[in-house]
Amino acid sequence: MYMPPIQLNSLPRSLRRCLVMALALAPIVAGVYPAHAQIAPGTVLDEIVAVIGTEPVLASEVNAVALSVSQTPLTSIPDEQWSRALDELVNQKVVLARAMRDTTITVSDDQVSRQLDARTASLAAQLGGEDELTAYYGRTIEEIKASFRDDVRRQLMAQQYQSRRLREIKITPTEVQTWFAQIPEEEIPDVPELVRVAHIVQQPEPDEAANEAARALAGALRDSILAEQATIEVLAGRHSDDPGSSENGGAYIDFNVGDLVSEFGLVASALEPGGLSAVFETQFGFHVMRLNERRGDVVSFNHILIRVDDAELDPAAAIEKLRVLRDSVVTLGSQFEAIAKHNSSDAYSATQGGYVSDPRTGERDLRLDALGPLWKVVIDTMAVGDISAPVEVQLLDGTRAWHVILLQRRTPPHQLNLETDYALLSQYALQDKRQTELDAWLRDLRETVYIDIKSERYQPPGGGS
Repeated sequence: MYMPPIQLNSLPRSLRRCLVMALALAPIVAGVYPAHAQIAPGTVLDEIVAVIGTEPVLASEVNAVALSVSQTPLTSIPDEQWSRALDELVNQKVVLARAMRDTTITVSDDQVSRQLDARTASLAAQLGGEDELTAYYGRTIEEIKASFRDDVRRQLMAQQYQSRRLREIKITPTEVQTWFAQIPEEEIPDVPELVRVAHIVQQPEPDEAANEAARALAGALRDSILAEQATIEVLAGRHSDDPGSSENGGAYIDFNVGDLVSEFGLVASALEPGGLSAVFETQFGFHVMRLNERRGDVVSFNHILIRVDDAELDPAAAIEKLRVLRDSVVTLGSQFEAIAKHNSSDAYSATQGGYVSDPRTGERDLRLDALGPLWKVVIDTMAVGDISAPVEVQLLDGTRAWHVILLQRRTPPHQLNLETDYALLSQYALQDKRQTELDAWLRDLRETVYIDIKSERYQPPGGGS
């Protein structure tokens, strides 16, 4: 499993446009900006530069948005870039104005509180801890949350309203072909080598002392939460070994219980909303979980993961088991997929018969250079159909393990085309279609909301008035 990096500069303008859209679709709450966005002393921050409905837009908001996408000092940001930042804020407030008129949009107090907990934990982690966060804002944690509560509620309403519109937009194969056909030949990029692989994973048993140390730390963190010495959000930011959630206070929102690791799903099913679990173990380590909400089989929760120190792992038993499993395929003719499904300790790929895919899209043709050096050094020596000897691997979640690799397909470097890259192109085309329709939708919405741009610095898109 991997998350392939996207090199924007290597793509043509028509492809870059739909990827850059991700930034434009992420509403920014007034005042909740990255702590590293530094503004020069003496800069005027609080003049009103626009009014949307009854909502003012402050220069400080525009400055922060402009700074978030630029490495230059505030005084060096061009008027065109500053104007784009203002336009983005105008669009956000227009969507918000319409969302607040929609009586079907509902945001609960619990949703707001969870977002506030996650964001303050993330900001604290960026700054080095809660003490640094309170010093930065000159307020207590509760005062910081209170000052942002209304902004967060409004942002969640706007996100819900906009998401409804985007979910309606689909794309057909004919539209993908038409979209690709309009890209000039000279702008079509080359695609690096692609591979299709499967693997069987084994994780060595941890040292007992390291196992107990991890369990004890998880227990101590749980005790701190119960004693109200710290929240689970803060402790997750400081201590959790889960890279997917630690910066968000350990938060996961709207997960189907069936998609969780079995031990995790059982705990989530047994807890009442607001309940804190005992320390429990999965293949990833030791966990403490707080269940926030349950709607049928869909749950939202925060958790802390403490991994067992794998520095002293003895891989001998895992390697020997992999040799036996490999031999059952190579010598005895067993099906690789069946062996992986029943024996691999990588839960994600095991359910797919060992097939490795992009977890975001399900795509199986993967960039070799994005899989990582531990994969590449082995695959470079293999022919299609080969099964490797047992070798070390780092899984997507950071776990150290050993595996055998089946190389199923190798596609040499080539120019991007519909035949071999349809899944990737359909993603790009859908993003571009969503952006086009979103632009049109926002233009229509802007006609229904009072907008007064007061700043002389503002340059309308296309040079209009």
